[in-house]
Amino acid sequence: MKQKIRLIQRRTVHYLLVMTYWLARRLPIDKQKVVFATYRSDKLVDNFRAVYDELESRDLGFSYVFLLKRFPQGLFGQIKYVFHMMRATYELATARYFIIDDYYYPVYVSSLRQGTEVIQLWHACGAFKKFGYSVLDKSYSPDDDYLKMVQIHRNYSKVYVSGTACIEPYAEAFGMDAARVHPLGVPRTDQLLNPARQAHVEQKLYADYPEWRSKKIILLAPTFRGNGQTTAHYDEELNFEQFRQELGNEYILLLRMHPFVLNRPVVPAEFSDQIIDMTDYPDINDLMQISDILVTDYSSVIFEFALLKKPIIFLVNDLTSYKEERDFYFPYESFVPGPIVSSFNEVIAWVKQGQFESEKIEEFARQFFTYQDGQATKRIVDHLLDHVQSPAVSPEKTTIV
Repeated sequence: MKQKIRLIQRRTVHYLLVMTYWLARRLPIDKQKVVFATYRSDKLVDNFRAVYDELESRDLGFSYVFLLKRFPQGLFGQIKYVFHMMRATYELATARYFIIDDYYYPVYVSSLRQGTEVIQLWHACGAFKKFGYSVLDKSYSPDDDYLKMVQIHRNYSKVYVSGTACIEPYAEAFGMDAARVHPLGVPRTDQLLNPARQAHVEQKLYADYPEWRSKKIILLAPTFRGNGQTTAHYDEELNFEQFRQELGNEYILLLRMHPFVLNRPVVPAEFSDQIIDMTDYPDINDLMQISDILVTDYSSVIFEFALLKKPIIFLVNDLTSYKEERDFYFPYESFVPGPIVSSFNEVIAWVKQGQFESEKIEEFARQFFTYQDGQATKRIVDHLLDHVQSPAVSPEKTTIV
């Protein structure tokens, strides 16, 4: 019965969006309208921020709409979100460029009208965990009823990825021609490769946390477990007492949980000077820049951190089940550029040992980043606008929804 109700709900939302698009396409396309849309964040950050700033710097007279709204958990919030998606569908039907950074349902409900481009700035670097059409044979895949109704990842005009090694995996995941996948870089990584910004980040963080300046910093940044936002969790046991006893007060541990995870580790008050939850800190790039070691599992942050040429430890105790549920584009054991451990105790042992293979990390970065010059945003915007001539500038309009 629940499954039947769920299917009715899905179909209702789907046809509402189809009708919205059908009506909105009667209106002319605004050739100067650029839309940024995501369910991942309520703020203009990361790739979106970089591309928006670059577009603005060129003074092309674009008007901007920002559809920045996290997918809510409660029923009432989800009902409200349906109206938000209807608004997004209208904006899609009348925009010149519709820029997204993840799965975005309104993009998939109808065939695009000529004159609109959907630009996929996928939120993750590299090619690591399988997704999209690559997991149709896995439990991580959407169910059959959903896939019959929605052609996921359809309508992408251009996809931008970090390097040539990512072209085939992304083409497979999106079910699209590899010619539309462009290895020009990831905009937010420009920050990591900008010396002036690095100095600014250090100054800012050390002003807020002066005790960090003399410490070694470990960043724990795992991904979530579960099939998506509504089931996301992280269950690794973290022994904070052992961390302090084994490593002393020389180390700081920063916790950066995936934004989907609701069951964050609780840090007891007696450890709060040394173990700090930075999940809500707005920019993980800042945290990576001041960290000495990254501890993660299957998260794509390994690609950005590899650009910094610093050690990574892989804490995984469910590799076999994760392969069965989702799997990877490359063999995990030979792919990751660092030691694989199965417990927090082993993480501490590796930190104390301090013997990491820096050349393996550098080779990993070369494999997945065609460019390491800090110019990804400029390349992408050049490519996106290769046919655009600067118009007579009209007053800019900005809408945040």
